[in-house]
Amino acid sequence: MGGWQTLPSEDLRKHAEDVLSLLGNDLKTPVNADDIKGQLERFLEYGVPLNQAKQTLLKKYGASASVSTQALEITKLTDLQPNLRSVKIIAQVVSINPKDITVKGEPRQIFSGILRDETGSVSFTSWHDIQVERGDVVEIGNAYTNEWQDAVQLNIGNKTQIEKRDKDALPKETFEPTKCSINKIHTGMGALDIEVCILELQKKDVEVNGESKTMFHGVFGDETGKIPFTAWHDFKLKEKETISLIGGYVKSWRGIPQISFDKDAKVKKVKKDGVSIDKIPERKLRMFEVEEQSGLYDVSVEGRVIEVQQGSGFILRCPECKRMLLEGECQIHGSVDGVADLRVRCVIDDGSGSVSAIFNREISEMVLGKTMDECKEMEPSALMDLMKDILFAKVFSLKGNTMRDRFGTRFIPHDVEKVEVDVKKDAEELISILSNGGI
Repeated sequence: MGGWQTLPSEDLRKHAEDVLSLLGNDLKTPVNADDIKGQLERFLEYGVPLNQAKQTLLKKYGASASVSTQALEITKLTDLQPNLRSVKIIAQVVSINPKDITVKGEPRQIFSGILRDETGSVSFTSWHDIQVERGDVVEIGNAYTNEWQDAVQLNIGNKTQIEKRDKDALPKETFEPTKCSINKIHTGMGALDIEVCILELQKKDVEVNGESKTMFHGVFGDETGKIPFTAWHDFKLKEKETISLIGGYVKSWRGIPQISFDKDAKVKKVKKDGVSIDKIPERKLRMFEVEEQSGLYDVSVEGRVIEVQQGSGFILRCPECKRMLLEGECQIHGSVDGVADLRVRCVIDDGSGSVSAIFNREISEMVLGKTMDECKEMEPSALMDLMKDILFAKVFSLKGNTMRDRFGTRFIPHDVEKVEVDVKKDAEELISILSNGGI
């Protein structure tokens, strides 16, 4: 780890209380949770890893060597960082599912799911059948972590040890849902306690591990924002109804949080004083706020196009993975018959920051005023000139989702609108502000 670490005050206090509980009643020097919390803060400011800081304080106040070693070995899920080795945790299995993949041309089955403790949750992948079920409390040793879609992931390999534990191996807070609103939801949270309005709802039949299942997916909203959801049980949900949801968990796709829940969740219709659809806000952000988040759902930004990027225009995609073909080949699937598409890739800036935006075929046709077939007939250089004439230095309002991958943060809009700017009026207003001693 290293560097200056920061933790929310309430999380740091939990770690302080952990130290006190391990110390027990045999203290060499009287100390309380506030004293421990303050000392932990100073250790973190100097870049001392949290577990090492806790071990030092345990030794300082007279804990036995076995207790100090245990505190150092067990890592809370909230403390996991990418690229750690020999990780040891105690957690409950929230979900686990087999998945068939192809590795170097060979079929293989892996197991993925979610683990949780009292500090949060983490996704995991096992490269072999670990013989655990949903709800089991397990101690996992000699695991390792990496980063996947801008989030920490725990990996279970052949040398990882797994031992089932009793439920009381975890604090009771592990199993208690967190009461929150949509704007407070983030990847890594445990069970939720939330009241939301069902804005969109669709039913879909899918195949999971060779078994046909029905899922329900859509969008929740409250007075703080919107979030996608997936329900794996028929709760008789209806659009425009407000429900109380207790349970479930938070997953993410490319950094965008999503709520997932099944038959174990408690869902109840709220008959009075539900969430008003009229009060669900449009979330308008500055570019620097977008850059700070790993993923956002249904937000709007406004900025000026400062670059039309290469890769814009008429392209061919791989029919399997949808990647753009280069010289007729997919980097994954080799030589394939490409599927025609049209896109615009550009960089938009609002003075506080910038993001890369990708317009799909529908939006590209709307902005350019030409169909994909018309663009196909144009010389690539002429089409690029047209896109620059229409887009460069112009101001646009975008509504959609943001996601982060190895290429950085990207804005994927579902709605784009050109903003007419009165340069003369803006200049006059700026002159007026400056003449009156403003700024």
